[in-house]
Amino acid sequence: MEDRDKIISMLNEFANPKKMGSFFVNNATSDFLFIRPSGNPITAKGFEKMMLSGDVIQEESAITKIHRFDFLSEDVVMCIFTLGSKFTYKGIHNDDLPTVTSIFRKEVNNWKIYWMQRSSGESDLSLWD
Repeated sequence: MEDRDKIISMLNEFANPKKMGSFFVNNATSDFLFIRPSGNPITAKGFEKMMLSGDVIQEESAITKIHRFDFLSEDVVMCIFTLGSKFTYKGIHNDDLPTVTSIFRKEVNNWKIYWMQRSSGESDLSLWD
């Protein structure tokens, strides 16, 4: 499997509502951070804890469109995509379409996610045309 295919497969695994909570624990670098729409960073373990807390009930999630996929070097990839996501957070239903920036780093011949930042849930897909 080519590197691009491996990374896209990882992104689709992240988007799977049943795997999202533990995704980063299993696939992230030791210094990984996820920057939430609030601007607050969270670690892989913190994200897993948040997703298992019961505050977030993930219903549907899928990569809607990959906007950019760039090898910045042979060991670093940046991917920007839109994520369709339906979930309930503390009793409030959300039907989001955020833009997500992700950076992957190859460590010992395996791709790991190093950074992810999610926008608010109101992306305008027409701006990417």
